[in-house]
Amino acid sequence: MILKSFLLEQNISLIDKYFIYLIYGENIGMRDDIKSQIKIYFKKHEKILFTQDEILKKKDILIEQVENTSLFSNKKIIFINEVTDKIKDIIYDVGQKPKDDLKIFLFAQTLEKKSTLRKNFEKDNTQGIIACYQDNEKTLGMYTRRKLKDYSGVTQQMINFLIKNCNLDRKTLSNEIDKIKCLFIDKKINTDKLPELLNNNNNLDFNSVRDACFSADKTNLNENLGNIILQNENAYFYLSILNNRIEKLISLNYELKKEKNIEKAIDKMKPPIFWKDKPTFYKQVSRWNSEKLEQARRILFDAEIQLKVNANLNNNTLIKNLILDLYQKASSTS
Repeated sequence: MILKSFLLEQNISLIDKYFIYLIYGENIGMRDDIKSQIKIYFKKHEKILFTQDEILKKKDILIEQVENTSLFSNKKIIFINEVTDKIKDIIYDVGQKPKDDLKIFLFAQTLEKKSTLRKNFEKDNTQGIIACYQDNEKTLGMYTRRKLKDYSGVTQQMINFLIKNCNLDRKTLSNEIDKIKCLFIDKKINTDKLPELLNNNNNLDFNSVRDACFSADKTNLNENLGNIILQNENAYFYLSILNNRIEKLISLNYELKKEKNIEKAIDKMKPPIFWKDKPTFYKQVSRWNSEKLEQARRILFDAEIQLKVNANLNNNTLIKNLILDLYQKASSTS
């Protein structure tokens, strides 16, 4: 059964309706937003993370999680990333025995209309499917107002400024909104401070750290990581920036498998990659295959859990250790 993404974003409780969901599409930011909302809505559930490849190699690992009771909670949710038609039969079998204490969420890149997996979900009234299409100025405007609905000082001029600043990229816009929330903790936005906030050197420095990390550039990483001052309260914002790069590299790997040419693959990316950033992506995609990117996803997933369960954690140290872990992964040959 088809569910409209904007309805789900407005009312996440709609996610209670079905046992299994397929969330697909080229809008990385929207997919990530929905995943984040799911995590928050089911915050007391145990969370299990799989990739399609892991399940195809050993089908029993999914069956065991479906049939066994959680050791840590009364209920659990299972995320399965990067799914394709290859997993359709396994998902069909699992879907025949829905359970009240379990939800399963499948995430995919673009699925063509001819996709059997997509067709199965669209015609099945017992399963949910959500398409994540690219945003435009109208949808991003609605998104911004929804994210800042509890804040005063939100004007159309401010929204237009934010949207222009993010180049119609929801993930970038989400990062900017997170910065606004960190600065205006009293929920009273002073628009005069926005240009300074959204273009400060510290944010640019962290982008340099991210690029050196994913490029396995030891010299620049040491220099930038030594100079940057990480704000302890901005830990989730830093995680979001790192996660955005991982998701973009996953999408680029996906396009590269289809196009067999890196330049054509980069030109297919939506939102488009700026010309000045293309050399960085050339370098990074050569170091990060699909398996390593899934491992990076897990590293971030674990870091996010640590932030949530350990209030006494030094966020600055966690982020720096996370960056070093990702650098080691980028440097490795396997």
